[in-house]
Amino acid sequence: MLRLRLLGGFHIERAGQLEHTRLPSRAATLLLARLALQPGRQHPREELIELLWPGVGLEAGRNRLRQTLSTLRALLETPQAPLLRADRSQISLLPGALAVDALDFEAALADPPQAALIYGGELLPGHFDDWVVQERYRLAALADALPAPQLRSAPPTALPSFATSLPRYLTRYFAPPGRLEALAARLPHLRLLTLIGPGGVGKTRLAVELAWLGFFEAHWSCGMAALADVRDEASLVAALERALTITRGGGWPAVEAALQEPGGLRLLVLDNAEQALGVVAQAVQRLLAVAPSLCLLVTSRHALELDGETLVDVAPLASAPNAAQDTALALFIDRARAVRADFHASRDNRAALHDLIRELDGLPLALELAAARVRSFSPAQMLAQWHGVHTEPDSLPAWLTSTTRAQRHASVAGLLDWSLALLAPEPLALLQALAALPCTFALADVEALGGTPALLDELVCHSLVQAGGEAEPRYGLLELLRRGVLARVDMAARRATRHRLRAAVCEWAASLGLKAPITAWAVRREQARALIASAADDGDAGTGLQLALALRPCWESDGVDRALVGQLGTLLQQAPCSAGHELRAQLAFTHGDRALALASAEQALELAGGDAAARAAALVRRAWVLLAGDNREHGQAGPLDEAVALARQAGDMATEARAWQQHAAIAVSRGEPAQAELLYARAQALWEAVGHSRQAAARLRNRAQCRIELGDVATAVEWITACQRVAEMDGDGVGQLDTAYTLAMAHEARRDWPAALAAARQALRIAHARQHLHARALTLQLFPRPLARLREPERALQLAVFSEQHWLRHLGALGVREARALARVRRLAATQLAPDARSAAIARGRAMELTEALQLALRGDPE
Repeated sequence: MLRLRLLGGFHIERAGQLEHTRLPSRAATLLLARLALQPGRQHPREELIELLWPGVGLEAGRNRLRQTLSTLRALLETPQAPLLRADRSQISLLPGALAVDALDFEAALADPPQAALIYGGELLPGHFDDWVVQERYRLAALADALPAPQLRSAPPTALPSFATSLPRYLTRYFAPPGRLEALAARLPHLRLLTLIGPGGVGKTRLAVELAWLGFFEAHWSCGMAALADVRDEASLVAALERALTITRGGGWPAVEAALQEPGGLRLLVLDNAEQALGVVAQAVQRLLAVAPSLCLLVTSRHALELDGETLVDVAPLASAPNAAQDTALALFIDRARAVRADFHASRDNRAALHDLIRELDGLPLALELAAARVRSFSPAQMLAQWHGVHTEPDSLPAWLTSTTRAQRHASVAGLLDWSLALLAPEPLALLQALAALPCTFALADVEALGGTPALLDELVCHSLVQAGGEAEPRYGLLELLRRGVLARVDMAARRATRHRLRAAVCEWAASLGLKAPITAWAVRREQARALIASAADDGDAGTGLQLALALRPCWESDGVDRALVGQLGTLLQQAPCSAGHELRAQLAFTHGDRALALASAEQALELAGGDAAARAAALVRRAWVLLAGDNREHGQAGPLDEAVALARQAGDMATEARAWQQHAAIAVSRGEPAQAELLYARAQALWEAVGHSRQAAARLRNRAQCRIELGDVATAVEWITACQRVAEMDGDGVGQLDTAYTLAMAHEARRDWPAALAAARQALRIAHARQHLHARALTLQLFPRPLARLREPERALQLAVFSEQHWLRHLGALGVREARALARVRRLAATQLAPDARSAAIARGRAMELTEALQLALRGDPE
């Protein structure tokens, strides 16, 4: 029999052996808990779907429930010990297959001492679904009604009285699972452990909890010296005397004598060492030398940089894995209940709560300050104030302040004042410049702002800048600290900083050239996005547009979110230019807005005037929008001939290559694959001449598609394989997408339906991840035929109907070939279905949402 623990934690035992301490997903954990808490009940599937995924569509919910049920069976069932019973409408546990501590607790209520022993804590800590919270309250009320358990026995009387110099907190401690235990296991072997991190991250509380753990579990004598007011050796010695609870005024001799007594201090916490690093470092060396069995646990925003020191970075809760997000939520709810007893995470506030925790960086101090204000503001209201709905953008809301806390921890601004006071003028100036950047940055960005590696290192060492990554580290400020620093910088200085960086990133992009792999561009992609987004508000539209154009290889390969299309529109209102509209046309079409793309292409053409290069590019972009929408010619052969002539006149080989590509697309639409391949080959040669390997590979993929049409699949696969290697080495996302798409076509031509389906799934995953709506819409059309051939007519028909409607809604009329192909598949699938099933599949395809279509297409995908 399996045994399930839900009280105070989660684990599963089999035959007395611990088997699982967590399951792969939240849904799996909650499904097992729900079934275990009501083992004699048949649970309707619709009820479970609403409990696990509130508000989800029924079909999507059924798919998720099937997957979750499959996960539980794979993990927990054996041929000799089945666990679950399920039919099309209900799910339940098999009788006697699983024991759960929560039910054992209720059964033992007649024996209070035994019940108290079983009750290990609140039900499913870290989970705040409505039904979990209600059951948690009910069980907690039963536990509260039991006679109070005996307090933990006092430590051995031989322990010195100075163990009481550890502070005792009145609030519950929250930490990511395993953090305390992992650090406690290291303490006996490390004599100098420094907990390092930004202010408010919980270093002091973690150190004290570790000390109390050593006090109770290992019977260590422990003490704590508060160093916040220490500035010299005399004040440090006084702090040590208080920690050791010895008579004041004895100085170092008295401190050393106390430490050398039999059974003397085993663990000493030195709290807040950063403001007197030199003095503290000297004292640490002396303490370790005089007391060989002493361990020191230091908290600081800066390392002591001593031999033998081990640093432990204390990260904010939200930056850890998913379990830490639960810990952050648990902390917020616990502190909120102190001021409003009925506060809990509900369906109405859960999304706002998670967003608020993320915006506050999961910083424990900020979470506590915010939670203390839930009597006045809901999480959604706090989030609105944070985003500047009722306050100035980049300011810190008033609810991040307390009038009753110690000054350093009374507000986020107070924390920052303490840290900034420790900086010299040069690193402070660099920090203020970096605060103008609302995202992570690279060393090159620091140097563009006049900073040096040494100054950046100083900011990292002071825990004001966080570093991550290996080969190309990324740096960033916690958003709370960034806003606090920015509040001290006037708007003109912020705008000047961002303008300098826009210009620097443009210069950097120009230096990369077309031959650079996409991985090289990715280093500053996020920074460029943020700088483009802020350009209009900064009155720097011209530089913002230059930056958007300079990063074009990035957008073409990696995709981009829809917001950039809107931001380009705003910038173009302030600084109209042909090249900007031409880029916007490309990105708008990528996101499925054919009307906007065509309008932008026309504006690009109008603004080009007599500029040969600009007019050629605009003509090509307009032709691309028209042809890619429905594969019809639309009278574009003449404009494309003009574009070729203009591009040659301007010496613009790249635009000439793009023009030949569109000529090839016209040949494809006419059913002339041989002619199309010749034209794609011409474009490929031009791209090779300018050194653009990604575009050259893309044209080779186009040629492979033509070869498939001509029946030469072997050559096509050889070319596709070569393109795949280039795309993977280059980090070219769209190249990998197009390769998978073309490979699906090749497998289909060979009638290898499982392989065609696998390649289509790969292409769809890439297109969806890169928010490439045009490619996603194309790829969805690859699924119906192999599904129909694999005797899955219902899925085939649903996807055929959906993909046709989806294309019409976003990209205009289907091409003649595409429409014929989908019609053939619909006929094939229809012959395999009864009339009622056929009508139901068609209706389902018409009513389907995109997320459901994606799930349907990817069903059975091993990835």
